[in-house]
Amino acid sequence: MRFANLFAAIGALASAATPSLLTAQPSQVANTLHNLSVSGPGEIRALTETEVCKFCHIPHNPVVREPLWAHRLSPIQDYRTPELRRAGRRRVTIPQPDGSSRLCLSCHDGTVALGDVGGEPGPIAMAGAQRLGPGRRGFLGTDLSGSHPISFVVPNGDPPDLPADRDMGLRSLSLVRSDPDVELDSQGKMQCTTCHDPHDDRYYQPGRVPRFWVKPSVTEVCLTCHELR
Repeated sequence: MRFANLFAAIGALASAATPSLLTAQPSQVANTLHNLSVSGPGEIRALTETEVCKFCHIPHNPVVREPLWAHRLSPIQDYRTPELRRAGRRRVTIPQPDGSSRLCLSCHDGTVALGDVGGEPGPIAMAGAQRLGPGRRGFLGTDLSGSHPISFVVPNGDPPDLPADRDMGLRSLSLVRSDPDVELDSQGKMQCTTCHDPHDDRYYQPGRVPRFWVKPSVTEVCLTCHELR
């Protein structure tokens, strides 16, 4: 995960200069849909809360120590995850989300109020919606079977039992890890934060480049890990 510099900058919290996973400044976050404070640019934002960072990060008694995570985690323990086809029709089910992906899902699966953060007597009141739901931007739900797998250890190249007719392969781990933007977590797992930077939405293009993408095009991200056969 991109959390290594967070503790070193805790002193800056008092001046609202909390660093991001990519050393982005709050001014960058403030212009994205992840700014849920009253100044947020989206249709869902707080009625009175002015702090930009507190919806995800708090300096004391966090829900998850690193990265000082503030938002209550989802109670869901059994997401529907993708299945991968192996040779001989054997199917392998992807593990349950963990790590930074679990943090992302605390808002994006729609089971927890967006304003349900630590240190508050109750959820922060929101305009537009209290939580994400079907039809809302960013809603993923608990059925992740139609999405790219997450929270799995990326193998070093193609596993030996992949179907022979596949049109995409996996690059070596050394090549994957050489990319400065597309990052695996500390356990070598692909997470939401491998392809998405929650603090920077500079590359977003409607219909072309997803929200909070880490590179200027979808292809550049895909070809960090994959290669055409």
